[in-house]
Amino acid sequence: MSSGRYLRKSSISAIVVVAAACSLTSGGAESPVDETPQNIVSPELSLDVTAELDPENSLRAEVTFENETGSDAVVEVLDQSGQGWRVLPPAAGPGSQSVPLLGLKPSTTYTVTVTLDDLSGTGSFNTGPLPDDMPPIEVSQAGEGMAEGLTLFDVIPLSLGEPSGPTEDGYLIAVDGDGDVVWYYRQTHSIQDVRRTDSGNLLFVHHETGVRMLDVLDNALVEWSGTTGLDMAPEDGHGRPYAGEDAIRVDTDQMHHEVIEAPNGNLITLSRELAVVDGFSEPVCDGEEEFEGSYEVVTDTIVEFDSETGDVVNEWSLFDMVDPLDTLEKVRPSEFCSQYLADVYPAFAAKDWTHANAVVLDVERNALLVSVRHLDQIYAIRYQDDDEGPAGELIWRLGEGGDFTLLEGEWFLHQHAPEVLDDGSIMVYDNGNERPGTSLEDPDELPYSRAVQYVIDESSMTARQVWENRLDSPGDAVYAPFVGDADLLDNGTVLITHGGLLDPPAHTPFAEGVMVWARIVEVDYGTGNVLFDLTVKDPNGEANWIVYRAERIPTMYPDGYAIEPIDG
Repeated sequence: MSSGRYLRKSSISAIVVVAAACSLTSGGAESPVDETPQNIVSPELSLDVTAELDPENSLRAEVTFENETGSDAVVEVLDQSGQGWRVLPPAAGPGSQSVPLLGLKPSTTYTVTVTLDDLSGTGSFNTGPLPDDMPPIEVSQAGEGMAEGLTLFDVIPLSLGEPSGPTEDGYLIAVDGDGDVVWYYRQTHSIQDVRRTDSGNLLFVHHETGVRMLDVLDNALVEWSGTTGLDMAPEDGHGRPYAGEDAIRVDTDQMHHEVIEAPNGNLITLSRELAVVDGFSEPVCDGEEEFEGSYEVVTDTIVEFDSETGDVVNEWSLFDMVDPLDTLEKVRPSEFCSQYLADVYPAFAAKDWTHANAVVLDVERNALLVSVRHLDQIYAIRYQDDDEGPAGELIWRLGEGGDFTLLEGEWFLHQHAPEVLDDGSIMVYDNGNERPGTSLEDPDELPYSRAVQYVIDESSMTARQVWENRLDSPGDAVYAPFVGDADLLDNGTVLITHGGLLDPPAHTPFAEGVMVWARIVEVDYGTGNVLFDLTVKDPNGEANWIVYRAERIPTMYPDGYAIEPIDG
């Protein structure tokens, strides 16, 4: 952790400092904190304990001690019920050593015991409450049958009217198997896709303009920004910059929806490209009496860049694979003509044509799978040159009107987050927008969203739906017309994020009188039974929240730390 954030005691042998992170977040409200130092002396080790505010995470602490011999340290962390964990940190050598305490619960007393060979000492501290503006999280079911680990998700407040102040603040939140919040991070602007890297850092998309890497130990950031966030639209309407001063410049317009690590260490994300497209025979949007047959059209590009330098290694545009004029039968005017892209292309009347929302590297197929939401298809694009053709070539399109014949089941619509499973099948979140045979006006045929899995045969160009999960029992029907996720977990359960639910059900969050909320469930693959059920929903019906995706991660600790549970 950054030495400037915590109060250090004088460096004398066998002194332990426990710095408790309390409840002040950047942009959040301050809560009462007990800053009274707690001093305990044991026969083996003189111990000094103090608490200090951490402006970034009220549930984070660290223990610091003098390790004169460089012995392997063991740190035990127990709450008042005797539950907790044992931390075995990486070897640090002789001198002062700090060990992070991650996964703490709010307003809880913890006892920390540090052991160095036959020398040990014990102290205690109290965590603070959660921030006052923490999203309203409720867990109605958790426990038996769940996959192990923490559920990590992002929460975005959604303003449906004219905001009176900055509202697009990004929260990352982790809850444990009991559904208790055990970690959070707050930043200016929204957070989309987030994933834990092999090193234990968190990699996420920042406001569709850049990508950030978060070190969970001290919140140090590495940031990459596209040119929009640096040049075209460097700050939002409230004067808040999109990119930090030290952001690494990447020569592409934006970075949006998803970022992944390539095996070679490069980062792959989605960007956009703006071009004038001629040849429209008639206007697509309303109120265009003087239409001249062309539009400023935005499509998506797939960008691979060097994480050290920001140099673009590869960039492929969907303009080079599909002609917008050939897809007009799939284009919904309300989406094509929306103002969704006004923030990132403020000087243009940019039309939202493809609206890709995911990119996945399928190593076995040597393909990048790109979810193209507005066209209801998943594109497979060759990642590297091979015997079949050059990199960047469109291999096939999966979905209605694509290259596969569906033998069983039904196609996805306006999908999110395709995932390639070990057997090569594809799981995807099917939002189900405007699904044929459904209607918001017919209670017997309501629209629905689902997680769905397809097996595809590339030799016969056929596809079969082999599994789905729909929460459609009375009073439990789910229809999320935007955002969502579905992940097959290591134990065979499925974590599903219904991230954009509307109450009452509607096709758009901007429908009159709707409230936006989210629901994360873990279901048994075989039975469909719900094992874990979490909602982010304002009980007063005033605020609107979405969850872009959720992941199950093993721990908040980075690589090199061994964690052992202690069950009291």
